[in-house]
Amino acid sequence: MLLFSTDIDGTIFDGPETAEIFAAFWKNLRELPEQPLLVYNTGRSLDDVRGLISGTSLPSPDFIIAGVGTEMFDQAEGRLMDEWKEALSGNWNFETVRNLVSAEIEDIEAQPDECQNEFKCSWYYHDKNGNDLDRIGKLIESAGLEAQVIYSSNRDLDILPRQANKGNALRWLASWRNIPLSRVAVAGDSGNDSSMFLVDDTFGVVVSNAEDALVSAVAGGNAYLSEEPCARGVIEGLSLHLGLDTQSLSHDSHTSG
Repeated sequence: MLLFSTDIDGTIFDGPETAEIFAAFWKNLRELPEQPLLVYNTGRSLDDVRGLISGTSLPSPDFIIAGVGTEMFDQAEGRLMDEWKEALSGNWNFETVRNLVSAEIEDIEAQPDECQNEFKCSWYYHDKNGNDLDRIGKLIESAGLEAQVIYSSNRDLDILPRQANKGNALRWLASWRNIPLSRVAVAGDSGNDSSMFLVDDTFGVVVSNAEDALVSAVAGGNAYLSEEPCARGVIEGLSLHLGLDTQSLSHDSHTSG
């Protein structure tokens, strides 16, 4: 494994304890002969992720993919990656998408400004089904825009450029760093993580607390369904994938503090 791309909330973090458990495990992985890159791949905003890292035991990553694949940050260089931004700048207009949805879709509420960016138009849209989502997709397509609709937790609706999502951002980053996808692993717990698992040749860890939408999306693929939740499930899956001593790593993770 040369690159590990993981969601944060519900996957490696649900409070201080899981942050410590994952940090101890990752410290062990950094001692491997080939040190893997760590990528946080999350729906949180970039500022939110950086604040979380500074306020918890979570290890500092090499890259942050934020806003469901719409922002990419090089931690070592301390810069937003304009190369990825340029890749998203095709047939897309945030204001057009926002105006269309607010005018034509009922029972929908815009998320706060801090949840939005120029490539991510986000809403609260409770308990909807595939037909509801298809209607939004067709509405945007009728305006001549290329977008995708991503729904998770039976509430959170993200409308993104066609090129953007967690999986496409991961695929681009791996290519940019010349890392074969067969040397990439991912982990997640919700529906908006599914695109990471669908990147060809990657190995995936689905934690036991995962949403049914993710479990269904990865069925039959190269994914391991952990028996443990959150960070412990990530450790379980990666340890088996890498042929590591699970008991030793589990002991180290639980005793670090």
